[in-house]
Amino acid sequence: MAEPPDPPHPADPPPAACLVLHGLGGGPYEAGPLLRALEASGLAVEAPVYPGHEGPGPHMPRSTWRQWFGVVGSAFDRLREAHGRVAVVGFSTGGTLALHLAASRPVDRMALMAPFLAVRHRWYYGVRPEHYLLTLGRVVRRVPRRRSAVTDRVVRDELERSIPFRTFSLDAARSAVELIRLVRAEAGSVTAPTLIIQSRFDSVVDPAGARWLFDHLGTPEVERELVWLDRSDHLLALDVEREAVIGRVLAFLGRAPGPGSAGGGA
Repeated sequence: MAEPPDPPHPADPPPAACLVLHGLGGGPYEAGPLLRALEASGLAVEAPVYPGHEGPGPHMPRSTWRQWFGVVGSAFDRLREAHGRVAVVGFSTGGTLALHLAASRPVDRMALMAPFLAVRHRWYYGVRPEHYLLTLGRVVRRVPRRRSAVTDRVVRDELERSIPFRTFSLDAARSAVELIRLVRAEAGSVTAPTLIIQSRFDSVVDPAGARWLFDHLGTPEVERELVWLDRSDHLLALDVEREAVIGRVLAFLGRAPGPGSAGGGA
C-alpha cells in the first residue's frame, strides 16, 4: 500500500464506543482481527449479527435490509446512551448500513471498508449484475456460495472451514441493492468524518463505488479520506494488508494500538 497522507482527525474528542457492521451473508468474523484491536484500544465495541445471518446452516435464510437496519439502529442507540460519542466501522453491506445510519443519527465518525455501492462488473456480463439480481433473483432464490474473497491462502482455507452458510440468498442480495439505491440518494446529507478503504482488485464490489462515495459525501473535504490498497481482495480486515487496515482505522478513531492488538489471522 502506498503511503497516503495522515488521516483527518476531527477536532472533537475521540469516540468512546464503536459499532462494527459486517457484510451480506457474513458475520463479525469478517472483521475479527480489527474487532480485537478496537477492544484492546479501550473502545466499547458492539458487533451485532443481522437477522437471517445467525447460522450455521446449509442455506442462508431470506431477510431484508430493513430487518438488518432495525438491529443496527438499536445497537447504535444503546451505545450512544451508555457512552455518548459512537463511531461506526462498516464492511461491505455493513458500510452501506453505516451510511444510512449516519444520514439519520449523530454518528461521530465512520470507517468504511470496501463499502457496497455496486457489484463488481465485468465487460463480458453484458448488463450490470444488479440487473440480474433484480430480475432473475425473483425466480432463483439461492445460489452456491463462492469462495471467500481473500488473497491470503491460509486465511481463505480457515474461512472455508468456518463460513456459516453454503448457499447465498438472492432475496437478501436484492434487498441490499434496494438499500444501495436509497443510500446513493442520501450520500449528500451524510456529514460525519469518513475514512474509506478500498482495494483496487476487489472481486466483489466495484472499486469505482468508493471514488463515487468520496466525491458525493456531504462531509467536508478535510474530513474525508480515500485509501487504496493494491494487494488485497474484498475481505480487507482479514487479507494480506490487514495490519495496515487496522492501523488506519485505529488512527482515524484517535486510538493507539493496545496490548495484544496485532493483526494476526482470521
